Amino acid sequence: MTKRNKILDNKSYTFAYYPGNSFFHKLNPLSKFFFILMLTITIFFIKSLIFFSIFTLSLIIIALLSGISLKDLARKLRFMIIVMIVSVLLNIFFNAIPQEEAEVLFYLFGLEFLPIRRLAVYYALKAFFIVITLFTSSIVFTNTTSMKDFVYSLIKLKIPYKYCFNFMVGLRYIPLIEKEAKTIALAQKARGFGRERVKTVKKAYNLIFERLISILVSILRKGYITSISMENRCFGISKERTYLTEVKFKKKDWAFIMFCLIIFILIFFYIYGILPLPQVPSLLSIFKQIFPFLGQ
Repeated sequence: MTKRNKILDNKSYTFAYYPGNSFFHKLNPLSKFFFILMLTITIFFIKSLIFFSIFTLSLIIIALLSGISLKDLARKLRFMIIVMIVSVLLNIFFNAIPQEEAEVLFYLFGLEFLPIRRLAVYYALKAFFIVITLFTSSIVFTNTTSMKDFVYSLIKLKIPYKYCFNFMVGLRYIPLIEKEAKTIALAQKARGFGRERVKTVKKAYNLIFERLISILVSILRKGYITSISMENRCFGISKERTYLTEVKFKKKDWAFIMFCLIIFILIFFYIYGILPLPQVPSLLSIFKQIFPFLGQ
């Protein structure tokens, strides 16, 4: 397999690294990890759905600038979006809000026993944006970061290399599991047991069960081979190691960290009303102007 074909093959997997020349590719893995960490902390303090949508849109733009096409990003997010849409609908229609006096936006099909409450819609959409934002940020990080460089960066923080390499092996197994799943799916299809032949619940169960068992056996076998290989090489016998490559922390990494820190501090100041700026209107108030029947 040529280098170009290998890159194209890696792009087909959700959490696989592929080389590039984008700004995010050139950053130190620790600076990108700091950005992901600050993003994760911030989104749990945000209450505005408009803010959430801005964060999600910003991450999509970052993904595009990092060499991830919109088509690839949509394919990688496809399964998670479908799951979250189903979750949103279930949370809205079967909400667990005990307060009967909670604001009702409207009644589904005009039936009083099917109320759509404001809090149910809000928390369902909030969960949707949180999951999609975190999932997108994980894709950007893994697609632009070599796990080997990330491990070397963690070792520079004086973290024992045994833990760092165990962490790297765990991350590298994520695209490997996805690759094994695709290989097993092709093998099932070659034996005439693909998805197109599933017409009953029993056949669907057999297909899923056989695929999961095959993936589990394959991954356990590869894990066993990896452990034997590490033992044969006396991994961990010495406390210190030498490395062929060195991952440096450059000026642009410090500049990126400072920029992220300033942005997130300003966001926190805005959230808690310290900055003298007008607050973003709620999504409900905007929809009420468009659809006057909401809340009536």
